[in-house]
Amino acid sequence: ISTSPDSSNPKASPSATEEGATEKKLKTHPQHEFEIIVCHANVIRYFFCRALQLPPEAWLRLCTFNCSLTYFTIRPTGTVSCRMLGDIGHLPHELSTFSMHTGFNW
Repeated sequence: ISTSPDSSNPKASPSATEEGATEKKLKTHPQHEFEIIVCHANVIRYFFCRALQLPPEAWLRLCTFNCSLTYFTIRPTGTVSCRMLGDIGHLPHELSTFSMHTGFNW
C-alpha cells in the first residue's frame, strides 16, 4: 500500500479544509476516553446486565470478587463489549475475597 498521494486523483489527498476539520474533531473528541467507577459489586453487576441489554435481574446470577476489575468497551456506534468481568489477577490468592470468604472456596 502506497502512502503517497495519487496525483491522478484529486480526492486522494485531503484539502486544507478537510485537514482542519479533522484536526478540530480530534481535539474536541479524543479517540480514547476512560471513566473509572469505584462502587459495590452489585452495582457493577447491574451495569453489566444493562450495558449488554440483558434482563436487569440477571445480575443475581453473577458473582464478582471484592476489589475486582470490570472493563467495558463502548464504541462510537453504541455497541458494547465486556472485555473483563470481576477480574482479580492483580491480587494475591490470600487477598481474594467474596462476601466473608477468603480464596476460592466459598
